[in-house]
Amino acid sequence: MSAKTPQGIPRQHWHCIWPQLFTARRKFNHLSRETENLPFIEYLARLLEKADEQAGEEDSDEDEIEDGDHVPSDGEEDDESCDEQSNVRRFMIGMKGEDDNLASRDQVDLVASFCEESVEANEREKRKPVALLDERTDPKNDLSIHVPEDEQHDAARRIVFITDLDSSSIEALVTTVALTPAPALQDLFYKHLASTASIGATIKSSGFQTFTFDFHIPYYVLRESKKSRRDIRQKPNGEPLRQFWELPSLSMPTSNRPTSTTDERYCLYEAVTSIGVTGNDHWTWTAYGFVDTYFDSRESVDGYHQEKRRPLGRPDPLANGQIDADEPLWDPREYFLKVVEIRTGLAFMEWTQILNKMEAKVKQSRTNLCVALSSNDPKASQEGIKLIRWNLHMTNFLRILGMKLSDTIAAWDSFRGNGIDYFNDYSVIPIETAFGKLKAHLQKLEALERELLEDNPDGLNVYLGLESIEALNSQQNSAKQVQIINIITTIIQFPLAVVAANLFSTTGVLQFTPTLPKLIFVFFSLGILILVALLALSNWRSWLHQMVEYNQKAITYYHERLEGKDASIIPPKVLKRAMFARRSREAALPEESDPEKGVKKD
Repeated sequence: MSAKTPQGIPRQHWHCIWPQLFTARRKFNHLSRETENLPFIEYLARLLEKADEQAGEEDSDEDEIEDGDHVPSDGEEDDESCDEQSNVRRFMIGMKGEDDNLASRDQVDLVASFCEESVEANEREKRKPVALLDERTDPKNDLSIHVPEDEQHDAARRIVFITDLDSSSIEALVTTVALTPAPALQDLFYKHLASTASIGATIKSSGFQTFTFDFHIPYYVLRESKKSRRDIRQKPNGEPLRQFWELPSLSMPTSNRPTSTTDERYCLYEAVTSIGVTGNDHWTWTAYGFVDTYFDSRESVDGYHQEKRRPLGRPDPLANGQIDADEPLWDPREYFLKVVEIRTGLAFMEWTQILNKMEAKVKQSRTNLCVALSSNDPKASQEGIKLIRWNLHMTNFLRILGMKLSDTIAAWDSFRGNGIDYFNDYSVIPIETAFGKLKAHLQKLEALERELLEDNPDGLNVYLGLESIEALNSQQNSAKQVQIINIITTIIQFPLAVVAANLFSTTGVLQFTPTLPKLIFVFFSLGILILVALLALSNWRSWLHQMVEYNQKAITYYHERLEGKDASIIPPKVLKRAMFARRSREAALPEESDPEKGVKKD
């Protein structure tokens, strides 16, 4: 039998290989019930006490050691180191030991260091509800018939929802979780804090068999606001647990709309949603949900709690309120797939918003860049430099987004090859549809990145070249400013130096008796002379060119006059004024005489 995905790609129908062991309610003996009702951290402490008692009995059977300095054994040193460890570190180490493998040490250090070196939140954050617990028992099953009396009041299904998982929340879970769900919670802590994309289904092969389904989907959220929101949770190095990037370039100014201080900015926020379902059978299982909401308040524990009496039923927080918690899904596999479908759809909506904004801004930047490069206006050149810089930044952002989305899709492909056999074929189709859309988004992101690179393959070189030109112009302007400052300093200091030398020297520099009016006159006279000299020197090439040109015209003028030709010359302003005065005097004579005949004209 063959089936088709919504994309039309045929694939073989797989057979569900879910073990029958989990389809019937499993019985616990007295020891198992006692262990399951005991927190895992206390269970580890009891194991350590028993090991110490056995070690003490073995030591008592040996001969007494002669008096001397007592050297502590390796076991005693281990006990002291265990006493110094935090609850979270002991929980993460578990029963395997920290030094079993490198991956285990990395997991232990990441989670334990996050809790041990965390900074306490402010009082307002402490008062905010961060966790919601929902415990239920299937009313269709009469537990008084099938289970012992001490189990009649135990909750069969438990849902734990936590927003912005921090050290306090981890500490609360670590000190209360039982033995069976402890391994699943260890893995859930590590992958959520490390932002690792993962989808899996595992069945414990040794000891008491349990099942675990996990879903971790990292993504980005684009929000528009006047002020960015920082994640108050910190890594051991002091950096925020989730990063964000301000994108002021997404609202860059255009020729039609100038920049305004009230313009809202776009920010990209990191976010991770982690879902884990683990249990013994279809009757006894626990679901954990860790959701990042630090960037806005659309989803909060307080909001879900206030909606518990809504007419449509109590919302299930793990399913974003899209499942009625008063009519829950009791099958753990069905519940897990439904929650994954809903959470994948929410991540798809966030990716769609980011992609639409990126496409619009890339198109706008290409248009603005063409206009800026085709204009000779210096302001347009500056705008072109900003647009090239924007393209380079956008290329990096697109690459980061593509890598994150690619990891998520790779996790789904890995799940389809390994853990999907535990689920029914048609139950997975809605999730396949959502991931098919995410793959289409990945292709668009990669296409946008290629488009920016192809439109401007030498963008970095052009950008560096323009930056070099800007730096050269800036240096030239600075040199001119320094020259002007030197000129002004010379104009001011030289006359003062001459005056001071004449006042305070014995013989004096100037050959007259120094009086205040004379010194003031000398000061201003020297200042004017220096100013004229500097102005002449600053523009001496232009003045020399004008004088040479005038001399050439003067020689030509007199040569033509000697030959009896009419000639004209455009003299400087001083000569123009002299010639005008001479002509005025000639015009003032009462009679004109003929120079050749020496007789008067009538």
